[in-house]
Amino acid sequence: MKKLFYSLALLVGGVQIAAPTVAAPMDAFLSANQSSTPGEVQVEAAYDLVNSTIDVFNFRNSSSGYSGTNVGDYHGGHLRAGVAITPRLWIDGAFWRRNIQYSGDIQKINTWQLAGQYKVFDGIGYEPSIALRAGAWGNYADQLTKTSPTTLSGATLSSLTVSKPKDVQYQLDLIGTSKVFEHTELTLFGGVGASRVTINSVNGTANFAGCNYNIAFGETETVGTLAQMCNASIVIDRFALSNAATGYYVNKETQYNATFYHAGANVKWHSDNWQLRAGYQYQYINRDYVDDVVKSRGGKIYQSNHILMADVIYKLFANTSIFVRGQYMTNQFTGEIPFAYNTLTASKFNNRYGIVSTGLIVTF
Repeated sequence: MKKLFYSLALLVGGVQIAAPTVAAPMDAFLSANQSSTPGEVQVEAAYDLVNSTIDVFNFRNSSSGYSGTNVGDYHGGHLRAGVAITPRLWIDGAFWRRNIQYSGDIQKINTWQLAGQYKVFDGIGYEPSIALRAGAWGNYADQLTKTSPTTLSGATLSSLTVSKPKDVQYQLDLIGTSKVFEHTELTLFGGVGASRVTINSVNGTANFAGCNYNIAFGETETVGTLAQMCNASIVIDRFALSNAATGYYVNKETQYNATFYHAGANVKWHSDNWQLRAGYQYQYINRDYVDDVVKSRGGKIYQSNHILMADVIYKLFANTSIFVRGQYMTNQFTGEIPFAYNTLTASKFNNRYGIVSTGLIVTF
């Protein structure tokens, strides 16, 4: 039975964002110069996508083991909105719907964000504008499920489910934006924050000695109960394995606290109806417990991510623009979807990833 437990514990890594992260989404485009017209509202609606056709730089297919598969196909959308409360105070929020494919399963993840930004110094001409930004954001899902059978060391895991994974982050940023040329401005930013990852439960089904079992990973032990009548010569109705004896604490290893910081820069150029932006962001995460466990088992941890973003915006009408945007990450969603990272999925975060978005920006 201990052999079965080790197999199941290792296979929890199958429920992952196999496309497969900590700063908020799109932080590479932070700016101190938001709208200064009280009551002005800006709304962005976009469709987000990656597949073998869109992956023009072969970021996804260059990942070991995933080339030529649908692993990592991504489609979804997001809605962002912001409003100028006063000439110095800006409030914004956003919601992402992410659908990420892993073999025959589609993981459905929701991302939310809410922030307030106050301009403490309003630069004139080439003087820099300085703003403080405080926000909260997070990810959640009803469940992450792997339904394809997997065999390891004689044990077959028919399915595995992580119930109600969730992460919540709180973040504080300092942003400086300065005009450097007539139509160009440069922004430098940095920030710190705290993160908490939680789950409800981890459960699965497994085949052992010809019998199907429901597996429940608890805080102190892992319990297997016979799922249906079995005609094997030896049938065990129920078994329990102590986590202390096996050395695996699945619940604890999928929940953790973290602190993080990030820094970066972006450049924005505009002329007539065109606007171009390019941004870079570096993230670094310190996680309690989980990374120590990964290292103690000889694994490699991933604490950083480099993110590049660029977009082209064209004004169709006085208050409506269309855009195309690209996002590239050196270590997948490290820092942007924290609950996807744990002791059993850490090894999957060494792959590059990219997303393309297109949509409309409306101001009124």
